[in-house]
Amino acid sequence: MSARLKRSLVPALMAPAVLLVAHWFDAGVLVDAQSQAGRTYDPAPLMDLMVVAHVLTAAAAVALALVAWRSRSVFVGVGYVLVGGFLVCLPAIVWAFAVSVDGAPPFAPAPIATTMFGWFTLLATGVTGAVFTIAGGMLLSGLAVIWSILHDRRSVPAVVQE
Repeated sequence: MSARLKRSLVPALMAPAVLLVAHWFDAGVLVDAQSQAGRTYDPAPLMDLMVVAHVLTAAAAVALALVAWRSRSVFVGVGYVLVGGFLVCLPAIVWAFAVSVDGAPPFAPAPIATTMFGWFTLLATGVTGAVFTIAGGMLLSGLAVIWSILHDRRSVPAVVQE
């Protein structure tokens, strides 16, 4: 396996793993801690976990940005832009196209609207919105990688043939 393929494969496999772990922690561990705090009237464990969640969210976004930057792959950049952009814009897309307003049917066809609304409600169950924050980092990282690759190609002087 070539080094270039490995450098592209790591960010491609790391992104879904990071997003899944962030969603599990945000929508599983923190929601459980939040309900426990509501039952016991002791918010201290929840606050401790919230600090951990915020630090881990920032660390995940930085880690994904670093592996994307190190890959120097336009495919990784485009993938991060598409996935990150979709996840960041998902709430706006759902409310614009997949929700019925004043009894009018949604703009999107029913199967697509139902699927998009399901994804949104699944991701929005978290306490901190970690998935959306990491997706924003992915979007910006992807744009930076693409810009860097395009900038490097423009700054290389053309070879003059004699």
